[in-house]
Amino acid sequence: MSPVRCLLLGLLGAASCAAAYEPDVFATVDEVSSRAVYDLGGSGLPCHTTAPRGELSLEDAIERILCHDPQTRLAWANAKASAAQVGIGRAAFLPRLQGRLEGSHGYSDLDNRDMPQQSGHGHRRSHGTGLELSWVLFDFGRRSATLHNAQQLLLAATASQDAILQNTFALAAQAYYDALCAQRSLVASSQVAELAAQNLKAADAKYQAGAAALSDRLQAQTALSQARLKQVRDEGSLRQAVGLIALRMGLPPDTPLHLSSELDAHPDTGFVKAIDQLLAEARSSHPALHAAQARLKAADASLQESRAAGRPSLTLSANLGRSYTEQPWVFNGDIRERERSIGLQLNIPLFEGFERTYQIRNALARREASEAELAEVEQQISLEVWSNYQLLGVETRSLVRTRELVEQSRQTLEVVQGRYRSGVGSMIEMLNALTAYSSAQEQHIQALGAWQTLRLRLAASLGRLGFWTLR
Repeated sequence: MSPVRCLLLGLLGAASCAAAYEPDVFATVDEVSSRAVYDLGGSGLPCHTTAPRGELSLEDAIERILCHDPQTRLAWANAKASAAQVGIGRAAFLPRLQGRLEGSHGYSDLDNRDMPQQSGHGHRRSHGTGLELSWVLFDFGRRSATLHNAQQLLLAATASQDAILQNTFALAAQAYYDALCAQRSLVASSQVAELAAQNLKAADAKYQAGAAALSDRLQAQTALSQARLKQVRDEGSLRQAVGLIALRMGLPPDTPLHLSSELDAHPDTGFVKAIDQLLAEARSSHPALHAAQARLKAADASLQESRAAGRPSLTLSANLGRSYTEQPWVFNGDIRERERSIGLQLNIPLFEGFERTYQIRNALARREASEAELAEVEQQISLEVWSNYQLLGVETRSLVRTRELVEQSRQTLEVVQGRYRSGVGSMIEMLNALTAYSSAQEQHIQALGAWQTLRLRLAASLGRLGFWTLR
């Protein structure tokens, strides 16, 4: 594997490329797809092992998490193993050549009554060399079926690799959005705590002037304590969310991270079409579906291989060798031999104890299981597309309503605060307005986070998730 390819596959954890210098005659490594990296839009640079300098963007966080995720490394290793199986299948079509080098040392006691002059005893030394060639010429398609099975399993492994990359991508983006939600909630709770402190200041001033009861001051104090408690919890949630991102990036959980993105609802949703079009698109492009289809074809090839294994095979064999035996105690006892042979061998399986029958039954059952798996994957994809499509529509409408709710509750709070300071409003009225404003902000933040997550989930259920969905 060249250093250039190691660089291009950096996101998949190609740090071990330096040790991968085994000869690849059939170029099977080129069949391990790096398409997922380009489709996701990553930079393809080697993994980062140090903390980010400056602010951490969403794209950078996702690349780092993809780079350090064990599932992506496992998927890539499985794809390389499947590619090696393709090489094994292709190698079966080539001849086998074996060298032989032997030597021995022994003691012989020869008693020839008819020719006493050849009788004797002593040490005997012998050595020999040889080459043996064997080549399967015809096997009723067994090797072809084995190779086709390996090729389909490689396609399945590659598609599974893409599916795992997209799933990890979605989880990484969700972790970042959770941190943004926690960051936005902390800003909102800090703002509410500041408003509660202003209310307490106003209530205390009125109480000191004798224009308000002690209960107003105590209620304002209670509201401030609750707001500060919410602020403390939001700080803890933010630390937890940021720590999870750091751990998934391969960093200590207490690594200080500064998120650069904002929790807004502006990214592209142009991929959202009519539900019928989305379902058709998912069935044609989802990598999990491609993997299930490839496994079904591999099961067909395995069935053909099991059937062909019970049929005759024709093998070409050739042998070239020479040997020398030294017997000094025998008159003219040294022996030199040369061997040359070539022939055809026809192997006909006659009886295998019904093993072949049950191997075919096993292959048939596995094919039936692959058909059921394909149907299950198709149904699961359709369910996910439909569910995410509906939920995204709900959250899109919720964004509008929660944004209106925040604005209305803010205006109400300003009016009630003015009424209270002028001596017209009551503390209960002001506290209710503050609670309504805090609740509206929290609902809007939740709607923003859910909208972002569902947008990515819908793209993932279509098999089209990538960095383009973040822009």
